[in-house]
Amino acid sequence: MDNLMNKLLYAGLDKAEFDALRPEAVKETRKSLKGYTLFAAVLFALLAAFGAFSGIASLNRWYYVILAVFNVAVWLCVEKRGVKGETTLMVLAYATIAVLYAVSIGLTLLHPSLPALTIIAVMILVPFLFTDSPVYIIALNIAATVVLCLLSLNYKPREIALDDSWNAVSFCVVSIAVTLMQRKLRFRALAKDRHIRYLSETDLMTGARNRNVYERVLERYPKVCKRSLACVYVDVNGLHSLNNTQGHKSGDMMLQAVAKALLECFGSDHVYRIGGDEFVAFAPDTEEAAVRWDMKRIADLLAASGYDISGGIAHSQVDDLDIRRMLTDAEHEMYGQKQQYYQQPGHERRRQ
Repeated sequence: MDNLMNKLLYAGLDKAEFDALRPEAVKETRKSLKGYTLFAAVLFALLAAFGAFSGIASLNRWYYVILAVFNVAVWLCVEKRGVKGETTLMVLAYATIAVLYAVSIGLTLLHPSLPALTIIAVMILVPFLFTDSPVYIIALNIAATVVLCLLSLNYKPREIALDDSWNAVSFCVVSIAVTLMQRKLRFRALAKDRHIRYLSETDLMTGARNRNVYERVLERYPKVCKRSLACVYVDVNGLHSLNNTQGHKSGDMMLQAVAKALLECFGSDHVYRIGGDEFVAFAPDTEEAAVRWDMKRIADLLAASGYDISGGIAHSQVDDLDIRRMLTDAEHEMYGQKQQYYQQPGHERRRQ
C-alpha cells in the first residue's frame, strides 16, 4: 500500500526528491500549457469553421467554439498576463483537462447512436499534457469515466451504452498505467537534467555558481530588479600563502568557508566564484546599508575562524544601473581594502 501511495503522490520518488523537482515540473507545465492551448485554439477554431459547411461536424461546431475560446483565454492568461503563482497555473492546467473531458462527453451524448471515441482519445492524450503528481490526473480520468458511463446508460441505446462503458473503463485503466509510467519517467528525466545542469553550472568545491553561469546571466540582473541592485566583489586574503604553508586542503577549506558565508547571506542563485580566490554576489532590491552590514558580519564571522577577506560594494538604482560599471566600482573598492590589509604589519609576506 505504501508503495502504491508513493507512486500516486510522488511518481515513485521519495517526497524530498519530488519536492525538489516540483519547480522544474511547474516550469515544464507552464511551457506545455502555453504550447497546447495555442495549438488547441487554432485546431478547434478551424474545426468550428469547417463544421459550418459539413454534415455531422456541423452539430459539433458550438463545442469546438467553446474549446477554441476557452483555450485562447487560458493561453492569454499564461502568455500575456504572465501567471506566476504555482497554484493558479496548476488550476488552469487541470481546468483545461476538465473542460476537454466535459466537451468530449458532451460530443458523445450529442450523437447517441454512435460509440464514444473522442473521450477515449483524450484519455490516452491526457497523461502527456502536463507534469505533476499522478494522483490528480488519475482522479480526473476516473471521474470522467464514471460520468460517461452513467450518462451513456441513461441516454444511449443499451448496446451502445454498454460498449461505451466497457471501452471507457478499459481505456481508463490503460490511461492510469500510462500516467504512472510516464510520470515516473518524466520526473526521472527532470532529476537527470537537474543533476547535469548542476554539474555544468556549479563550482563543485565551494557550491557557488561558476564563471560560465556568471557570464551568461550577468546582463539579466538589471531586468530582475524592481528598485535597485547591490554588487559585492570579494577576494580571499592570504590564500596563496596558506596553500604554500599548510597545503591546498587548508586553502580549499578557506574558500569553502567564505563561499558558505556568502551563500547563506545572498542565496545560491546570486553567488558566483569567478576566479581562484574571487567571488561576486548580487543582492536585488536591497538597501546599500543592509548589504554593508551583512558584509561586515560575514567578515567578522570569517575572522573568528582565522580567515580574512577584502570586499567591495557598489549599489545603484534601477534607473541608473550599469552592471559593468558596478562591477568595476565594487572591484576597485575591494582592491582598496586589500591594499590596506597587506599594509598591516605581518601581512606583507602573505601578499599574493
